[in-house]
Amino acid sequence: MRPNKSTTLCVLCKRNISFFEQQSDDKTQHPMNGSFLNNTMLINRRIVRPVFLAAALALTLLVPSGLAHSQTIVNGNQDSDRLWVINTRHMSSNAACADLEAPDFRVVTIDICGNRSESTFDEYLVARADGRRTIVYVHGNRMDVNDAIARGLSVYQGVSRYRDAQPVDWVIFSWPSEKEGILAHDVRVKADRTDAQGLYLAWLLRRHHELGTPTSLIGYSFGGRVVTGSLHALAGGSLGGRALPGPATVGMNVDAGLVAPAIESNWMNHGGYHSLATQNLDDLVLLYNQRDAVLKRYWLIDRVRGQLALGYTGPQSFAPRFDGSQLSVKSRDCSSFVGLQHSEMDYYLPPCRAGLGLANLIDDVPVSF
Repeated sequence: MRPNKSTTLCVLCKRNISFFEQQSDDKTQHPMNGSFLNNTMLINRRIVRPVFLAAALALTLLVPSGLAHSQTIVNGNQDSDRLWVINTRHMSSNAACADLEAPDFRVVTIDICGNRSESTFDEYLVARADGRRTIVYVHGNRMDVNDAIARGLSVYQGVSRYRDAQPVDWVIFSWPSEKEGILAHDVRVKADRTDAQGLYLAWLLRRHHELGTPTSLIGYSFGGRVVTGSLHALAGGSLGGRALPGPATVGMNVDAGLVAPAIESNWMNHGGYHSLATQNLDDLVLLYNQRDAVLKRYWLIDRVRGQLALGYTGPQSFAPRFDGSQLSVKSRDCSSFVGLQHSEMDYYLPPCRAGLGLANLIDDVPVSF
């Protein structure tokens, strides 16, 4: 059962808001330039002074929007990865009103430079016929469509540089996470939206399962919340009081990578809000940060003291997989480098090397960082 919200009020002063905007993974910190893993990131990386604050509500997640198709260079060789954006920004963000019979996904294909070409969801489904692995990337908060695509491409490059030459489809799942008002209001609105987005993604995953499409998921911050929610809903669980119509799907054996996930640390436990997620998980990679100044104050979202984020605590106990076996979890604490910031791309730099760990996960080889 989802935790009840307490009546405690949180008042944010301007200084707190400014601090958390600095700590958050704002779109201006790491522009997508085709080669983000370079020394300039280290030079430009801000060192933020520790400040005592009363609120941590700047959970930054990338916004998905459409699907894309292109010829790309991977590991120095011409490859045939296809890049897609699936956009749900125009759809209801209220789980009670979500269309779970035939969601109206808007689909585009993109190239490595972010140039878009119109497509359709039917064309996307037809492309599943070749059986190639599909990776769905779900961004975090406070990103518009353009920023979400740029970030999705940056993460794609950060992972692809370590992968083998086997072509994949890379899908940016673009959800409505644009900045909306002050942080306290914004982050609570986006937290509520993750239920509907989890249901939409679960619907998509069920189509993948029906078509026999091997699938991997990557989620950052609130994107991690969408990922685990989708796996839970796919297995018959409810989100926001809604469940997918039709029979539950278990044993899909999805590999998932969570980077600084903004979900409660106990949500995937037995009886937790996303407890059925493990019914469709095979392997899990978890990158977390025990110094993250934003996730440290995650409890302020629901105003329930004691709530801790999985992206802050690191691995906890998880419910078993569908066959009763223990979930395989590979985790890494990146606090020594990322520090106080809630910054996605810092996880892709040494010593964390999230790209290597996620590439290993996708290629189904022992995970290393």
